[in-house]
Amino acid sequence: MKTYRLAALCMAAFLIFPAGLQAADSKPPEAVTAAAAQGLKPWLEKIPASDMPRFGLDPAAPLDSAVLGAPFLVHTISPAALRQYKAGTAVEALITPTKLWYFPVLIAGEPKLILVVDYMDDQWQAVSMGYPALAREWANVTQQWPESKGYHPVLIAVFQAKRHLFTVPEKGASNLTPLAPAGQAGETKSSAPYSTLGEAEAVIGDLIPIVENNILN
Repeated sequence: MKTYRLAALCMAAFLIFPAGLQAADSKPPEAVTAAAAQGLKPWLEKIPASDMPRFGLDPAAPLDSAVLGAPFLVHTISPAALRQYKAGTAVEALITPTKLWYFPVLIAGEPKLILVVDYMDDQWQAVSMGYPALAREWANVTQQWPESKGYHPVLIAVFQAKRHLFTVPEKGASNLTPLAPAGQAGETKSSAPYSTLGEAEAVIGDLIPIVENNILN
């Protein structure tokens, strides 16, 4: 599915935080929120009417009702961390926070897109918009594991595998669950979404050959 983003930006994902799990309910700096607010309308206007159905958008519907949802900081697992993984290693020890903040874009109350804010050229700025499947799937995750019940799921992007995962720290140190790929998002949405969590050992085992193959090629 077509996504408006800077591919090199997301692949690089330079880090500005120490390794480990940042508080999943931590709030972004005010400058991040301001950058998202300033970038929302310009990035929506970049989507051609012909591409709107790809994003689940009605070309005839006005986009001026779009609002930003609760942002979340993206974490990652590096190829080195995957290679060094040993069974029983806590997910917290595997992941590292990036400097990418994702803001769900809500239209008529429904999550449709993700607006990405990054620190570039010595300032926070909105750098891309897209990921419609991720917007839907992350809404499923947060509905299943809501903050109102004490859960703080953490999104993890494995850039070299083009996969998204999540972990729920409150459910133990070893849970790691893949998000449905874009082509399967509808299937996940129609079932009980993400009520069963995956195990890190199995998920990491599946990721390693994908990452290594993509690095080589």
